[in-house]
Amino acid sequence: MNYIQEFRNILLSQNEIAKKQIELDHLARNSYPTGIHPNSQKTFALLKKKVAEKIKELEAKLPNAKGADKKDLQARIKELKDAQKEFKVIEQSDTMYSFRLRREPEFLYFGKSDEGTIYYDGTLRVLINELKHAFQFESGQMEFLEIENKPVPGLTYDVFDELATYKRQYAFDGVLKMRISLSEQEIFAGVNRVLTGDKNFGTIEIKRMKDIKVAVIAKVSDSFALDGLYQRISQKELDIHSSTKEVFNANKENRFERILNISLGSADKKKPYLEYIKVFIQKKPIIYAKY
Repeated sequence: MNYIQEFRNILLSQNEIAKKQIELDHLARNSYPTGIHPNSQKTFALLKKKVAEKIKELEAKLPNAKGADKKDLQARIKELKDAQKEFKVIEQSDTMYSFRLRREPEFLYFGKSDEGTIYYDGTLRVLINELKHAFQFESGQMEFLEIENKPVPGLTYDVFDELATYKRQYAFDGVLKMRISLSEQEIFAGVNRVLTGDKNFGTIEIKRMKDIKVAVIAKVSDSFALDGLYQRISQKELDIHSSTKEVFNANKENRFERILNISLGSADKKKPYLEYIKVFIQKKPIIYAKY
């Protein structure tokens, strides 16, 4: 056989194999909603169904609602319709998202495998809360850092990101009950309630969307701790398009330098943080953002 012809046949064969692999990959990728792991599709479908049902339920109450009740219903309906739009973004993402049961809820993004994991306690109210974080990552409202091979929310993660998740949870549930941090004076004043076993001491119950504010979310806590869970993250609203200077200044105790042991160096502080990420990620790929 002519060696040139044989070589051409080999190339043609390899091209056919490559094309077939692309077709198989395409079929596999499109055999389920793109961004949702097969093991999580059933739960995701249930959540979407319940959100649609909740919207209908709230809309049915609108004609007879008045004043503050009507405004709250409208706010909840809008929030849930926004959730439906965001679900589509997550479904169409190149990133694969999966849901896993765990007592402590959390959203994590693993950059090397381009996977997002939503940990939740088995309730849809918590799942819809954490899915808001997944959308925030998808839309560039927050990024992730990789510290010692473990993902942690980055410097654009702020208290407003948490505010949005709690509003989303309230819209779905109609009530928001949380434990909040108390000052020493508040603990001392309520010591009798603690001694008598009052389980509601140190908790707050919200029944209006308008009452979910940054000042309240900043105090959310696991116990009677003096510091809230979100007091050490930025209290300024940030995203990857905020200026580098804004992002660095909004994080207490120079968290970026302390954790990553790096500094701005010659970076232009007026440029968007996204531009810094693009440059830095070439040198040390531990900052992950959607852009």
